[in-house]
Amino acid sequence: MKPGRKAKIITLMVTIVCLAAVGMGIYFLNEERSGQNEGKAEGSVETVTVDDHFILLEGGTFSMGSPAEERQRQEDETRHEVTVSSFYMNPYEVTQEEYEAVMGENPSFFNGENLPVENVTWYNAIAYCNRLSENCGLTPVYTVEDNTVSWDRSANGYRLPTEAEWEYAARGGTDTIYHFGNQVHSDYANFEGSYPYLIEENYVSHQNPEVVTSQNRGTTIAVNELAPNAFGLYHMHGNVAEWCFDYYGEYDVENNVNPTGAASGSLRVNRGGSYNDFGKHLRSAYRSATNPVDADQNLGFRICRNAEIMDEVVTTMYSLDITIPENPKILIAYFSFSGNTENAAEIIREKTGADLFEITMENPYSGNIYEVSQYDLMHEIHPALSSHVENMGQYDVILLGYPTWWATMPMPVYSFLEEYDFSGKTIVSFSSHGGTMFGDSVSDLSKMVPDAYVGIGFEFNYSGGSGLSDEISQWLAASGIREQ
Repeated sequence: MKPGRKAKIITLMVTIVCLAAVGMGIYFLNEERSGQNEGKAEGSVETVTVDDHFILLEGGTFSMGSPAEERQRQEDETRHEVTVSSFYMNPYEVTQEEYEAVMGENPSFFNGENLPVENVTWYNAIAYCNRLSENCGLTPVYTVEDNTVSWDRSANGYRLPTEAEWEYAARGGTDTIYHFGNQVHSDYANFEGSYPYLIEENYVSHQNPEVVTSQNRGTTIAVNELAPNAFGLYHMHGNVAEWCFDYYGEYDVENNVNPTGAASGSLRVNRGGSYNDFGKHLRSAYRSATNPVDADQNLGFRICRNAEIMDEVVTTMYSLDITIPENPKILIAYFSFSGNTENAAEIIREKTGADLFEITMENPYSGNIYEVSQYDLMHEIHPALSSHVENMGQYDVILLGYPTWWATMPMPVYSFLEEYDFSGKTIVSFSSHGGTMFGDSVSDLSKMVPDAYVGIGFEFNYSGGSGLSDEISQWLAASGIREQ
């Protein structure tokens, strides 16, 4: 953050009373403002005063993305200066109690009133914003018409943060990898503590004393449990990853004042990582790209409001027009090391009659798989393959199987994806894992095939157990693929 633009924090101490009538979400707003600074930012919204415990973050200019020397950075984290206007942000992720009071349901995998709501799609999140705005007498900001979502930036209702606002808030005035420093520990963030930042290069031969494993809670925790950042915001790293407004795409480094992301796309951004993510995925600059209709137990959201009027409507459009044909030609492509993924692929073939293709390496992995796969990952080696699909163009649907290694796809799968043009195709992944579910492999897959539709994947623990066949049937049906 530039000198002289230090964020000013103003906490609104408020009371929101909800009438617990069936089918009603009526809020009475009673202002009880306190604090050292009660003034309004220049250009602030004047029409309605809302008292909701949100924190006013005074706008400023900061360096968004990661520097070239940041370890494990990705190519889409281009460093550039961004300016954001003042906005209000909820210091907490939206809780299950809050979501249920507004939406009348709680879709969460973990249960607890003060736990963050999860298992919500991007569309669920913006629907919540609009309905809460209406309940509070504010103007809803979003309009959804077919494949188009418009955001009225002059409206005073609740909304998701932009990706730029989220990173500005998460950094809390810092320029380090996390707002609490350059390494992550479960005392400061709820994540898969067995895999801290840089664990990949220290897992087999521990050389860096700063890479220290910590607690893996294996669940979400209360939204106010760990210490907040300097802006007073809790769990900006970990607990649940948080939906942002933006479509995923390359940063537009020229339009860097209040950016709203790509005008079109198929994936929406989420940030911050979750209770089940590796340390590298909690970095302030890390960007995860997800199908907006995907509901995941790792994924929730927090909300914002305008503090300054912007006379603009941002229109975003879903860019893909891909559907599975009536009688699709299906390829099951898989990479397997221990046989778990191969077994699932065989079950899928029996159910669908699809063509089966094994992704094989010219020099197969051998020995300590942790060590050899780690080496390829850390050196970004995409190994040569010995098997090739003769006519990829004939296939409408690719069912892509792999074991989740180091929270992503094995490097041979990257080689496979680079070899073919998947434009216009549907790709749906299935993955065996040892407890980390998909990691961020589906995001990594999605980024590699921007002109394909990436459906909702299926993950299973190790061999999948006796229920694997039935679960695969359910997944196929949900993906629009008929069994023979």
